[in-house]
Amino acid sequence: MQDALVAAADDLVGDGIRDTGIALTDTLRHYMAITLARYMREQVQVDGLTIRIVEAMDRRATVGEMRALADACLIGCAMFTERLRARGGSLRHYSGMGQTAYDAARLVEQAVSFAHMRDVLAAAATRPPEGVRALIDAARAGSITARASLKDDGIIAFPARRFYS
Repeated sequence: MQDALVAAADDLVGDGIRDTGIALTDTLRHYMAITLARYMREQVQVDGLTIRIVEAMDRRATVGEMRALADACLIGCAMFTERLRARGGSLRHYSGMGQTAYDAARLVEQAVSFAHMRDVLAAAATRPPEGVRALIDAARAGSITARASLKDDGIIAFPARRFYS
């Protein structure tokens, strides 16, 4: 991996931290920079993530394979949210899959901090969620920035879709 890519990715992560106000440990910041740099060179595969993770869990895949799947979930949830939603899933679903995959890869800090890492990457690399539905989906997936935005408008993200149309 080239130092220039890692430096650029670290700058992006730093921008996301500043934009969101989310304090991440140095370990998470550097992990995210290295992961983002890797996907600046390689293509991330976000299609079929649910099936790929379930199959990997069923066959007790290696830690490395589970980490790669978790990283794909993180990148997908941060940068390709609309594509994931178009496939019929919610951000909450894919965030849960990513957390599960990080846990299976024995990366507990990443599993617990998935929503924060997602918010930081989304802020650094994309525009924030637009519209009430997107904000509610992000809030249900653990996004503190989406929750704060909804709170400013007096909206609480209940756990079920039946509460909004």
